[in-house]
Amino acid sequence: MSRATVSYVLNDVPHSRVGAETRARVLAAAAELGYVPHAPARSLRAGRSNLILLPVRGLPSVGPAADYFRALIAALHRLGYEVIFHADREEREVDAPRAWASLRPAGIIVEADRLTPAALDTLRSAGMRAILAVGPTPSPLAPTLVVDHAAVGSCAVSYLTAMGYRRIAAIVPRDGWRREIGEAQLRGIDRLLDLEVERVDLAFDDGEAARLAACWADGAHPSAVFTHNDEYGMLLLRALLDAGIAVPGRIALIGADDLPLCSLVRPRLTSIHLDVAPSAERVSRLLHSMIGGSDPEIAAVELLRPRVVPREST
Repeated sequence: MSRATVSYVLNDVPHSRVGAETRARVLAAAAELGYVPHAPARSLRAGRSNLILLPVRGLPSVGPAADYFRALIAALHRLGYEVIFHADREEREVDAPRAWASLRPAGIIVEADRLTPAALDTLRSAGMRAILAVGPTPSPLAPTLVVDHAAVGSCAVSYLTAMGYRRIAAIVPRDGWRREIGEAQLRGIDRLLDLEVERVDLAFDDGEAARLAACWADGAHPSAVFTHNDEYGMLLLRALLDAGIAVPGRIALIGADDLPLCSLVRPRLTSIHLDVAPSAERVSRLLHSMIGGSDPEIAAVELLRPRVVPREST
């Protein structure tokens, strides 16, 4: 057969007028020979790739971030794209944009604090059309997918006050990047008028949680605690129960992320669920339009929509 005929079949070219018998013979031969498409060659011929690059410092396996990645990958697959996660070594942070550009993806979603003007120039020089930032606030350099942690804090504490709790504490992790998220949640709580919330800095450590619970057992204590996330909620739940503090009898708890384990602990943990699927569809369509050549002037896209899932701990 001619190369053109084989190409029509393997690339599934519409209106190619290749008969069903010929198509079946080509596909059978390809299967026998173990043929797979050569993605870089296809990219050269088409003038662009179908790869979407997601640089990550760490890949979450559970929680809303993992749910978001799964929803986004599914939405992009429906539009004909393949998604690649690129794990960068911290010591090569400066060289990361060159490594991303070397893969010649059609689009990239990258953390806003890593998208410097120099990085943007490197990516655009490599022909990348769709560049999206992701971060807590809009980036001046690119359309931004905003992860509004402040909304999570205000959602949790608004629920607690509606339930009648008045002496409220909020956990802020001691670790670097989690601390930043905890402080963003506090800023959301500060938006609520006529409400004072006690800040409690806490490491993810059994001993430190036990000392905090012992302090609350012997003296003044909040009536409810926003625990930053579900892992901290379960850490504090065990420490409180070990100290003889009834939950929610003396102290109510609300976490965030709505992990499956929230329904398995006793008492079951109230949590903030973060809806991600609608924004994943919107982001995939936005990337697709940018790859097609559009340069949209858009407002920031909010990735997470918080809502309370009430359970026994409140």
